[in-house]
Amino acid sequence: MAGVRRPADWVPLADWYAPGLRHREGSTLHRVIQREDLIARRFERTFTTFAWNP
Repeated sequence: MAGVRRPADWVPLADWYAPGLRHREGSTLHRVIQREDLIARRFERTFTTFAWNP
């Protein structure tokens, strides 16, 4: 199906674990990009998630 992205289409750019972030201890930040965007160097199309488990 056109336009549908599979997990294999995504490439991790960065993964930060922040154990000392005040009031957000144990936080993790992930930045990913679609493989075709990475090849084309379209870094404005990255996706970032922030997870925190209190």
